[in-house]
Amino acid sequence: MATQYAEAMKNAVATSSPDLKAAGFHKRRHSFNRVNPNGLVHVVHFWMAPKEPPAWTEVPGLRERLYGSFRVDLGVRVSEITRGKQAKHPGAWVNEYDCDLRVGLTQVMTGEFGSAWWSLDDPSSATFARTGLLESGLPWLDQFEDQGAVVAAFERAKEPWEVGMTPAAGLDIAQIHAAQGRTADERRTLERYVATPVHAAHAEYLRDYLPTVGHPDLVAIVTVRPPHGL
Repeated sequence: MATQYAEAMKNAVATSSPDLKAAGFHKRRHSFNRVNPNGLVHVVHFWMAPKEPPAWTEVPGLRERLYGSFRVDLGVRVSEITRGKQAKHPGAWVNEYDCDLRVGLTQVMTGEFGSAWWSLDDPSSATFARTGLLESGLPWLDQFEDQGAVVAAFERAKEPWEVGMTPAAGLDIAQIHAAQGRTADERRTLERYVATPVHAAHAEYLRDYLPTVGHPDLVAIVTVRPPHGL
């Protein structure tokens, strides 16, 4: 069975490979990278669900068995965002988990948070994934042609997850502004970020982080939100 799924996964990747290569991507096993002229790296990753361990128990509606299925994830790495991540030299391969913007292909297709899985037992899944990439996935990546496009997408979004960013995305956007010499925009973004109460652990992080980026006075503005239920 493992060989059957491995072959089906290989076919799913191969079905989309010609289109991704035509769009400027380079392949490494189940992943694809594309470096655009402004230094952003676009990533497409086909992920096959691993086999659950022997003691694992399925709980319908809560913990579903995924072995035998796959999903496609998209990502964008922005070199100016260095907070909390290891630096990579130019030209190094970027994994999907290295990205600063991360979404599932089905999130882009439907607008709903999360990533759905496709069955490797269904021969049509490979074609469905290819169609999703061509109609939704690649256009989503293409919009991020430079750092300014990342900032603009963040500003338009009601919530950071809509563009695949974490709740702390304001700090990352501020880093982009700072790296490009837009100090007023950096300051404005940070002020807006600290104006919202955060949980206690993140407040401690901000008290350490803000002085390191030249804004120690903003520490006094950081407030802790009440514990859930109070």
